[in-house]
Amino acid sequence: MEFLNINYISKVNLASLNGSEGMGGNITPIKKVSDYEGNEFVYISGQAIRRYLKETLRELGESISSVDEDGSPHFGDVQDKIFKKGKFNDKKLMFQKFIDMDLFGYMFPNAGRRWSVVKVAPMLSLLPYKGEYDYLTRKQKVEDESKKSGNIVQVEIDTLNYMRGNIVVDLDKVGKDINEYTYEETKMLEDEKINERINIFIDSIKYLNGGAKQSRNLEDISPKFVIAINQKIGNPFLLNILSVDKNKNLNVDIIIEELENNKEVINNVKIGIAKNVFNNYDEIVKKFSEKGYEVLNVNKALDSLKKGDK
Repeated sequence: MEFLNINYISKVNLASLNGSEGMGGNITPIKKVSDYEGNEFVYISGQAIRRYLKETLRELGESISSVDEDGSPHFGDVQDKIFKKGKFNDKKLMFQKFIDMDLFGYMFPNAGRRWSVVKVAPMLSLLPYKGEYDYLTRKQKVEDESKKSGNIVQVEIDTLNYMRGNIVVDLDKVGKDINEYTYEETKMLEDEKINERINIFIDSIKYLNGGAKQSRNLEDISPKFVIAINQKIGNPFLLNILSVDKNKNLNVDIIIEELENNKEVINNVKIGIAKNVFNNYDEIVKKFSEKGYEVLNVNKALDSLKKGDK
């Protein structure tokens, strides 16, 4: 079996990337979790990350399915060819045209379901939330324009932070329909198309784009540090390992230790890093290189995972 295990860190400047339930009044909160000491950490839900990946794939030219008013899947101008009256007419055509149905799975009330080939962890901040807010005004119409109007709204924001994420891809299941009871596989795509699909998904990670409040708090959540692993199992063994201290130093030793502990299941690993992200950049490059791990820029590290003619 073959899996991709992609561990990454993004850098946040000023963002409100995933809204939470309202707190009442004029406060718009972001999603957070607390540790045992009461420190709050910002996170982006796995559901949101999957949405951002789909939207990035769409920006890269791929076709993404939609949902109609009744909550049923919709496949544009080939709707009736693929799915009609609650049943599949041509499942193979769906796999060929809609990348999200293949990579992210589906569940239909009377037509079965398919596992998600792509599994994601919520992105979690590595430094605590500092309780900061942005402010905006909701203007109200008044008869006398000389009088001030509008409600001040507070929006929670995460600032000058790092967020870690993890994506695991089951490569053996790409382009195949899987019977969840018998594990029987039905191949839906040719090998060349499967490789193309894997490669465009890797590109979507390189250019990952999304988040709430982007119209006025535009943020870049694409990876600035990545450990790109091709491995024999689906275990995300680095998921809880990545850490950055308050001085903006990445903890390299614990990553190397975990990579060494899992060497027997690793087929290939590349380290990708952007400059001016961590204060200990030179130390990071030196320690990984001394242990025999090739250090590249982020895009080249991810490209090392691509299949076929790259």
